[in-house]
Amino acid sequence: MQLKYTGPKEIISPHGVDFKDGKEDKYVYVAPAIEIFYAIHHDYEKNRIYTHSIEKEYLEDDNILSKILELNPKLEDKCKEEIEKLEKELDKEIEEVKEHTELVPEEQLAYKNNLIIMKNYRIQRQTNKIIYQHLIEIIVDEILKHKLKQISTPVNEKFWHILHSIQGELSNHNHRSIGSELVTSETEPVVLILKIDSIGK
Repeated sequence: MQLKYTGPKEIISPHGVDFKDGKEDKYVYVAPAIEIFYAIHHDYEKNRIYTHSIEKEYLEDDNILSKILELNPKLEDKCKEEIEKLEKELDKEIEEVKEHTELVPEEQLAYKNNLIIMKNYRIQRQTNKIIYQHLIEIIVDEILKHKLKQISTPVNEKFWHILHSIQGELSNHNHRSIGSELVTSETEPVVLILKIDSIGK
């Protein structure tokens, strides 16, 4: 298992392989998401606002992955299980090409070959997504642990996407439903703010 950039969402057909604009690889969100985790992962004092400077140091993919796996001793096995399941699904998809009777034999062969060619791409892209999603779950665990009411980040597309993912996980984390609101500040400098509903005791 590795963390590695692949590219946008693939569209595979008997006629070739295209890529979907706007469907970015989750890889690009992993490093800023780990920054959010470390920004909120510490002891807290009541009625105090904490700030965290974003690390400028470039982290190698293996280093980032190691940091994530260290956060949960069961995470590596869980990720590997999900990746193995995906590999079996992709192999089944390749085998089932022959059932596409609407395609002539030449199209079936081309489709099968395109699926085979893109198999590793799809596995890596999904691996990035699996790692990212588990990291979001870990961040939400941290939010719940410390009963955080607000998280602020710089305004950019990556942090907006990550906070939006956190919102989604908050709404259905371990079958709990916690509301939240994602807004921009009305003061300078403008920041993104994720406001979290009261979590309770």
